[in-house]
Amino acid sequence: MQEERQAPGSGPITRWLGNYLESPPRALLFYFAVALQLIASALSGIGFLLDSAAFFFAGTGVWVLWFAVMFMMTLPATDKFIGGSLRSFRQAAGSIFVCFFVVGILEVIAMTAIYPAVSDEEKTGEFGEVMQGLNRVFVYNDSTALVQQASENLLAGNNPYTSANIITALLRFDGAYDRVTPLRVGRYADVFPYPSNEQLKDVWDEAILNPAEPPPEIESRVSYPAGSFVLPAPFLALGIGDIRIVYAIYVLAGLVFAVWWLPARRRLVFVGAMLISLEMWNAIGGGETTLLAFPLLLVAWLTLPRKWWVSALFMGVAVAAKQTAWFVMPFYLILFLRTHPQRRTAAAIGIIVAVFAAFNLPFVIADPVAWVSSVAAPMTDPMFPVGVGIISIVSTGLVNLQSSLPFTIVEVAVIAGGCIWYYRHCRRYPQVGLILAVLPLFFAWRSLWTYFFYLGSIAMAAVLAEDKYAPAPPERPAAP
Repeated sequence: MQEERQAPGSGPITRWLGNYLESPPRALLFYFAVALQLIASALSGIGFLLDSAAFFFAGTGVWVLWFAVMFMMTLPATDKFIGGSLRSFRQAAGSIFVCFFVVGILEVIAMTAIYPAVSDEEKTGEFGEVMQGLNRVFVYNDSTALVQQASENLLAGNNPYTSANIITALLRFDGAYDRVTPLRVGRYADVFPYPSNEQLKDVWDEAILNPAEPPPEIESRVSYPAGSFVLPAPFLALGIGDIRIVYAIYVLAGLVFAVWWLPARRRLVFVGAMLISLEMWNAIGGGETTLLAFPLLLVAWLTLPRKWWVSALFMGVAVAAKQTAWFVMPFYLILFLRTHPQRRTAAAIGIIVAVFAAFNLPFVIADPVAWVSSVAAPMTDPMFPVGVGIISIVSTGLVNLQSSLPFTIVEVAVIAGGCIWYYRHCRRYPQVGLILAVLPLFFAWRSLWTYFFYLGSIAMAAVLAEDKYAPAPPERPAAP
């Protein structure tokens, strides 16, 4: 042990990430994944801002690598694969931590001190477009504005599903015309693959002249289950005026729980990973509504083996708040069924259904058409193709495919294939389910990176929560 501590290159960062904390080596792959997702989102973001196919495809390629690394992290055999170069691997992970920790500090300095100092200067050319795009990352988008408006409507005694108005919401929170979700109707009916900034601005400029009537070309529904606005409502009632603070509270609460739940000597590995997860902190700064599901799914997955009723309760809240949790649900139930008695599984399903109903049934009763049309909007409304997945071949114009049906078919096939494989192997590879759950979104008509990047954090926490070097449980033969 003493020789290991004094080995060349074995400094405090390496010991922190490796031997002293006794974490499975594969858990450190998350540090590499952090670097990949930052690079991927940057490339995809620049590609969108500059309408550059090269950047788009480069970003998609890096996201493929991200998925590969995440799959490797969830496989126990990866520990043996890494074993031959463990010291170098840990040193590389330590270097990534230091690098992105410093980058995080520099980003805070840049966005709080440097950027405001130059924000009044005229920005032209591609650099100017990128800088303006970076600024808009931390401005309310349409989802954030609509959810906060919905919470406030709820507190005022109004039905959030029938009182939504994207124009008034964005005007109140200083949102921009390019932070909306355009629909392929009206003036955008013949536009493809995506409206230009000029086309977006034309519709917006006309809409703000009469904010009470949102134009059909802009999505104005609260497109989420009721938990999305019920959960933030108590905090807004206490006087918190920025829903991004509410999201930060939920995320921090979930991370604190995970740190407490993990074995003591593995906690700092997780803390370090979360500190350099700049995508997560940037998403909070931008008010990404998907993050509300993150702490709920984190607690649900971690507690599944030992506190099944707590797990079911949090899964119920997650599916009552965000549709992305619905993709996790099949794999969660498969793992539950394969590792718990059938009666307990039935009880867990009952808890999940009851919690979902408690949040949503009042609004279903009040106006079933409004609730269904709103919650189903991401699947039924005519949205444009966008994202960082396979859809890049369409959004860049490489392929002129204007129907979402082929992507839906592939998405369903990936879900079905993943469920079949996971049912047979989940006892041996339980954490793979988290990655299989979001893999279909990579093939979707809309595959925004915010839909799946946070599942990697949950998978890492789950890997750290596993018993060290415990042999994989024998597989129970699948039912014919």
